[in-house]
This record gives sequence, C-alpha cells and structure tokens, in this order.
Amino acid sequence: MKRKNIRKVSAAAAAIGLGVLAVVYPSAVVSGVGAGLETCVGVVVPSLFPFMVVSSFVSGLPASEKITRVLSPVMRYVFRLPAAAFPALVFGFIGGFPVGCSVAAELYLQGKIEREHAQRLTLFCVNAGPAFTVAAVGTVMLGSARMGAVLFASACAASLLTAVFLGFMSPVPQKEKAIIEEVKPISAVLVGSVERSAYTMLGICAWVTAFSCLFSLLGAVGLSERTLSVIKCLCEVTCGCGIAAQNGNIYAVAATLGWSGLCVICQVTGFVQKVGTPLKLFLAFRAVIAAMTAVICRLILYFFPVETSVYLSLDGNVGAEFFSSSAPAAVALMCLCAVFVIDLDRSRKLC
Repeated sequence: MKRKNIRKVSAAAAAIGLGVLAVVYPSAVVSGVGAGLETCVGVVVPSLFPFMVVSSFVSGLPASEKITRVLSPVMRYVFRLPAAAFPALVFGFIGGFPVGCSVAAELYLQGKIEREHAQRLTLFCVNAGPAFTVAAVGTVMLGSARMGAVLFASACAASLLTAVFLGFMSPVPQKEKAIIEEVKPISAVLVGSVERSAYTMLGICAWVTAFSCLFSLLGAVGLSERTLSVIKCLCEVTCGCGIAAQNGNIYAVAATLGWSGLCVICQVTGFVQKVGTPLKLFLAFRAVIAAMTAVICRLILYFFPVETSVYLSLDGNVGAEFFSSSAPAAVALMCLCAVFVIDLDRSRKLC
C-alpha cells in the first residue's frame, strides 16, 4: 500500500474511532468541551486577542513603515530580512505563539515581504509571550517569576539564534524603495485589524477546545496517567509545562515551551500553509528550537542559579540533577528527529 493511501486509511480510522468514543462517552465530550471553552475565555482570548489586534493595527499604519525603515540595516544585515518584516519579528517574541506567524502571513499577502522571507519568519516566530512564560509558568507553576524570566530569555535566545543562522544562509535583501501607497483611514485599519484578529481567535479557540475534548476522551477510555501525561506534554503546552514542573524537571519545561505543542502547531498551520513553508521543515525547526531552549536554559542556570519551588512543593535550587537524569536523552532524541525529518524531504526545495 502506498504511503498516501496508508495516511488516508489511518486518518479515516482515527476519525471513526474518535466518533465512536464520542458516542460511547458523551459526558467526557461535554466536560472536555466545557473545559476547553473555559480555558479560551479565561486565558487564551485575554492573553492573545489584544496583541493580535495591536500587531495587525500597527503593521497596517503608514507610520510603521517609517519606524521600520530606521531599523533596515539591522534587519538586512543581521537577519537578512526586509525592514517590513520587523513587526512579525517583534510580535513573534512578545505577542504569544500564533501572533508572529499571523503577522508574517499578513505581510506576505499584502505584498510587503517576499514569500521566502515569510517562510523563514514562520520557522522562528512561534514563541510563548512574556505574560504566559513569566506569570503562568514561572510564578504559578514554578513559584518563581525569576525562573519564568530565565525560561522566556532561553526561548527568545533560541529563536534569535535560529533567525541569525537562517539569515547567514540567505542573501542580503535589496534595499527597499519607498512605495507610495493609498493611505487608509485609521478607522478602516482598526476595523480590519479587529475583524481579522477575531477570525483568527475563532480558529485558535476551536483547536484548544478540540484538544481539551480529546484529552477528556482519552482519560475516559482508561488510559494510564503516565501515558496521558506524555500525550499532553506533546500536544498542549500549558499541560506539558505543568506536568514537567510537577516532576521537577525545569529543562523539560524549557523544551516544552520551545516545542510549543501540537495544539499550537495546528493553530499556526494555516499561516504556514499560506506562505508555503513545508510542514516537515516547520516541525523539524520546532524540535531543534525545543532542544536549543533546554540547552540555553541549562547554561543560564549554571552561571546564574535561581531558587525556585515547583508548585510551591519542591523547594531548593534547580540544579544539574534534573538535567542529568533525562534532558540529554530528550535533546538528543529531538535533534535526531529533526535530522530525520529534514532527510526525508531533502530531494525537494524546502524554502
């Protein structure tokens, strides 16, 4: 049987299986959907929607082009990107997971950046925002805002190094010429930003609710807690960080933030497809950035140790004992997966 046929059969079997489970365990579906919607209303929408509106609004203002033009030398020679890509770069780091890819796709569709530039942006503009990393992961899960800051710095450093590395492999873009565009009223820009952000948020909330429902169904089936924990770590960044924090493995938390989870990956897949980034390459870079985030976190904590208490229950210094137990194997496994994925698709042009 051909690979495509195997994928189709597997997808159909999975869909039928989930449909049967939904009929057999309706209460699990209800509770899972309810939990997902509660997460969307209480966490996802308040933390992401304002950033999405602001980022879309700023990138649509004529004045933003004047600001980005000043930063043109840095963008051109350090990242090998046009100055117009600056909003995607900035909001990719401070706006939360899907915002950077959303802005990159929007800039590409507006003709402000080339397709190759948008594809590169999608490889490293998927980052957890400071509010989630410092407040939720650092303060709540680890009992230390400083540890959250270390995790945020580690994730940003991994993405920045990736951006610089990809820049060195790319030619310097031509100096942009000033383009006289039709100036839209600020009210029109604002209305368009809100509408696009609302549409994007609808898709994000749909994925969050779907994965919440999936976890509820898997729990109802009787899946072991250990297996369910592994699935949650791979699929959902909040659950993954919480489980890693409870186990006292700060470097697994860092890797989970770098990986971002299948739920986030599904959220940004639409933007990735719009700019034409190969999905295999995108997944490979998520694995590489996850490994880099864990390693950078290890280096920062080696020179600047931070006292923390995991869920206010594990007191003491986060030392090398956590890293020596499982993180090297996890990092090596993610790197091997990345190499394997790239090797599978080496015969075609990736970007």
